[in-house]
Amino acid sequence: MQPVYIQRIASIHPQGKRDDSRPYLQACEPDYKNIITNPTLRRRMSRIVKMGVACGLECIGGLPPEEIQGIITATGLGCLVDTEKFLNTLIDNEERMLNPTPFIQSTFNTIGAQIALIRGIHAYNMTYVHRGLSFESALLDAMMKIWEGSGHILVGAMDEMTDTSHAIQQRLGILKGIEAGEGAQFFLLSREAGEHPLAEIKGIETFAGQQTTEEIQNRIMRFLQRNGLNSRDIQWFMTGKNKQQSWQDNSSKQTIISEKDVPLNQAITSESNAIYEKLETNLFPESMHLSFKDECGEYPTASSYAVWKVVKESENCTTPTNILIYNHHHSINHSLILIRKSV
Repeated sequence: MQPVYIQRIASIHPQGKRDDSRPYLQACEPDYKNIITNPTLRRRMSRIVKMGVACGLECIGGLPPEEIQGIITATGLGCLVDTEKFLNTLIDNEERMLNPTPFIQSTFNTIGAQIALIRGIHAYNMTYVHRGLSFESALLDAMMKIWEGSGHILVGAMDEMTDTSHAIQQRLGILKGIEAGEGAQFFLLSREAGEHPLAEIKGIETFAGQQTTEEIQNRIMRFLQRNGLNSRDIQWFMTGKNKQQSWQDNSSKQTIISEKDVPLNQAITSESNAIYEKLETNLFPESMHLSFKDECGEYPTASSYAVWKVVKESENCTTPTNILIYNHHHSINHSLILIRKSV
């Protein structure tokens, strides 16, 4: 495979500590006035649109628009606030006299389109909505575009959490015992290394469905072999281990999950983390073990934060480092991303 280099990164993410007023990790947002300078445009944007657009613009920086051959974005659940706003208006107005703006702003490709319009980028523009593999799909598309000859591709992922969405997912059992989160990450990829590339993407693989630990181990070993490596060649092994969410809302002192469910929640979280812990022990006992969902929380495109984190933390590496990221989203969507940091 032709090398794909990460030239720039940007992120808007939680700081790993939950605000007592929210039952999930909330992203720490910047002052958007300095990034999205048009006040009228900024006022019409929902929270996730501002997060994604600001993050994407920060990643592009001063790069001329003609040098960007594509904008590829990913989201698992899209613009939830605008979706909720439109559906509530639909009910309140009995399906009459609806304001179309929340519906227009709730479409998944809004963020990629806004970045292109603001910077005047007339290039390939695509959005992937593939549940827990959305970011990986966008990343793979960006890599293929580079292999086909594109010079620079902007690829990013974003998801937001709302009180309504969190309550629904809790009720469905999706987030029982799991700390939820949100965030936006963008990466500028290129085919040329340039003077100071941040890292190189060596490979990516996705698979879906319930998998045993042995099946996952075999997939990881085959993936490494295809990239000319074995488990001893991996210096950093990053996994999506999540910390257990408190079963009590400290702000209201009301029980979110009944006391009898706490052992079940602990079991769910332990089972989710058990896969990661077995891989660390069985395949990578000598590697440095890292995690990321304890900082950003669980959301469909959380693996984008993992890539941002390893690139950020490897900036001071003095020796070549192979980094493998393994993540699963609710034990159904699995992904492997191999990154190499050269000196």
